[in-house]
Amino acid sequence: MVLISVEIAAVRMAPPMRNMDQDATQPTPIRDSPQRLKESFVKQALKTLGWDKLKQHLSTVHLDEDSVSELLKHIRRSTDFLIKRPDEAREAARSAFIEELGKFLADQVGADATALLGETIAVIQRIEAGYREILRTQEATIAATLLPDTQASAALSRSAYAYHELMEALHSSSRGRKELTLQSFRIKRPDGSSYSPDGVLAGIVDVTTMTLLLLGHRYEWFDAQKFLVLPKLPDVTEDELYKAGLTEVLAASWRHWERMEQRSRYFDGEIRVLTGSNLPSWAPEGAETAVEYDHICQDEFFDYLANERLNDRLIQTFQEMALETNMQAKESGIGGPLSLPPDGFVSAQEAHADVSLSEILGYAIVDDQERPCGLRLVEWVRGYAALRCLADERYAQNGKSSLCFTVPRETLVAILDRVGLKNGAAETFIDQASLRASSRDLFDQPLIRMQDGSLLFVGAGILNSDPARVTLSAIGNQNQQLGRKGKAFEQETLLFFESQGFEAKSFKFKWEREEFQYDAIVPWNDHIFVFECKNRTLSGYNPVAAYYFALEIASAIEQVTRLASALVEHADIVLERTGIAVANKTIVPCVVNSLPYAMKGDQDGVYLTDASGLKRFFQERNFHIIHPHN
Repeated sequence: MVLISVEIAAVRMAPPMRNMDQDATQPTPIRDSPQRLKESFVKQALKTLGWDKLKQHLSTVHLDEDSVSELLKHIRRSTDFLIKRPDEAREAARSAFIEELGKFLADQVGADATALLGETIAVIQRIEAGYREILRTQEATIAATLLPDTQASAALSRSAYAYHELMEALHSSSRGRKELTLQSFRIKRPDGSSYSPDGVLAGIVDVTTMTLLLLGHRYEWFDAQKFLVLPKLPDVTEDELYKAGLTEVLAASWRHWERMEQRSRYFDGEIRVLTGSNLPSWAPEGAETAVEYDHICQDEFFDYLANERLNDRLIQTFQEMALETNMQAKESGIGGPLSLPPDGFVSAQEAHADVSLSEILGYAIVDDQERPCGLRLVEWVRGYAALRCLADERYAQNGKSSLCFTVPRETLVAILDRVGLKNGAAETFIDQASLRASSRDLFDQPLIRMQDGSLLFVGAGILNSDPARVTLSAIGNQNQQLGRKGKAFEQETLLFFESQGFEAKSFKFKWEREEFQYDAIVPWNDHIFVFECKNRTLSGYNPVAAYYFALEIASAIEQVTRLASALVEHADIVLERTGIAVANKTIVPCVVNSLPYAMKGDQDGVYLTDASGLKRFFQERNFHIIHPHN
């Protein structure tokens, strides 16, 4: 249960999981023939509230029950259509847009379609009402009487205090243990209960991020590029620190509400608003309204498991490298000139990140010249590792007082340039690592611009960051995928089966203008396995990213099913191209993911597995299971 506010609501959320809708197909339209809805076109119309253009498009579409349902799902999922903060002009424009769309649907389809539109708009308005209530309550708190710069300074001071207390508890709890398993490590309280330090750290970073973004929106602290730019921050008193805690509560509420409504909009779950005699038993005394969400679906569930498995995998790789390579002894730090890997590493964390990313992506990132978001992967990793080194040095020297500190921009540029981020890469990285309105959190963007041109380091976001994880997250948050990784993983999969003695083949052919491209087919006695290789970045627990990941999986299932059928239908071509006889063999279609995403059983006859599980099956006699702490 997450309490938004006794005044606002009590909210209970289920663990993350999710539903999946089929993406709209976009065939080439035939002249004078009805076409399907184009998702990109609808998204743009919802963003600009351009009714005339949407009407023109809808006039070319065969509007039936399915296409209306598809349109309403686009509306429900559109973040641009949702208005989180009061905006009278946009609200008026949207109302006119909705009115015209309602009339059009009534005329073209019937009253039932208009009623469904009304239900969708009611869901959106219910979500917006939650945001408005949080903003209203924020304005009414005693924290709002503090000066804006005092509120920001207090939020950062509170995060530093909470982080330092967590580190003290972590060190105290780990010192007395004879055995330490990082994947399930928990800190014990005096009363015998325990908690996860990772969970607390994520909470500290989340709340601090959202507090600063809320203040940024309220006091218009975003520049033209949407970077957060803070004024000079004053020292704060104990009383001001206490009062600012109310803003933190509401920032946490905003983050929980945002996550819940995204899950609802993308996975078709229902947000239930309960009042009066319908209040649930778990609602705290004095609450007038409770909001409940408990929708759980298969796609979101397996996405959650995949992200947990990735975390375990990164921890395990770090432990193995620490024991087998003595990488701590090879740390160079940031004090002197250093070239990019493989010539050296600023820290053990950087060495681990480079190895982990290379394993995950299927190619050595030290040789890769691709520049996602303007930087090579080794530059992304070196940048985050260098920031962590600088923050580590300050914390070790000055303790809690230096958990948030400022550095002149030109000084940080010089440090990053000295350790390998040459020819403008240092400036690019600083911009990519700076907090802006669209940022997920202070793990990905631990720097904040100040009005005097300097940069503020937020220690809670830097000191325990994993350069590999934050690199993938930061790139993924900008909706960029790594171009090389798909082909690299296909090649790696093929070579793996060949190394195991299998006659694995990759090939393609055309039949009547239709192309069939096989990443890998592997004959094994009376079976032939058809592998569709996918190498897409995981969601990082983000509901929107998880939704689009599931669409990719659905597309891969359709593709490998099509390929499996073609294998049988064109057995003669397969035999000619590969020498593999398909007749009388059992065809097993599989989607294999580079990252640890797998599902139990089959999905419409297709098996979803991942490279880790697949390789362990062939390479190891036994399975080793890591289970959660009870």
